[in-house]
Amino acid sequence: MFKSFIFTFGLALFLSGIFLGNKLKTGEKKASALDDKRTSFAIIGEGGPPPCSWEVSQPDRVISENKSQAILVKAKNSAEKNCETIVSLRAPGFDLSPYKDEQKINLATSGKGSLSWILTPRKSGTFEIAVSDLIDTKIFGITVTDMFGLTANQAKVFSIIGSLFGPMFTIPWWLDKWRRRKNNLDLINKSKID
Repeated sequence: MFKSFIFTFGLALFLSGIFLGNKLKTGEKKASALDDKRTSFAIIGEGGPPPCSWEVSQPDRVISENKSQAILVKAKNSAEKNCETIVSLRAPGFDLSPYKDEQKINLATSGKGSLSWILTPRKSGTFEIAVSDLIDTKIFGITVTDMFGLTANQAKVFSIIGSLFGPMFTIPWWLDKWRRRKNNLDLINKSKID
């Protein structure tokens, strides 16, 4: 009875680990499929400052419904004079903090800076977020899912633990079955000899 319980527990642990792992991988694939970078060629007037160059740090591909995520934009000035850029974030399906979807960054010569938004998901699904300025647009896919109240990192850890330790919990049950089968074969062979 106890071995059957351990077997059932191990099997449930293994299957739930596989389920969570597949759910995470599927979410990451859906989100990655939405990634894109677009550049439009704009004419910038000579009177204003040149645009700053910027990069967006890679957001988490899969997040749970109850987790916020920071989108960090790092900017630098490689021009000979001060630069200025207005960076905007379009994120349908998310609440933004700060509530402005556009932020201005001014940098001195050889200066570096950053700005950020905090995204809080409103509902589950796969969404595109776009970070852009006058010239460049970078699009990232993010999948928001409910994984039994677990964060994406907790689900990854549970998936690994379940996949590794689930089969180990079933070993006593398999050994017991093998011993019973062997004993039955020994009894059958003994009865044939007698």
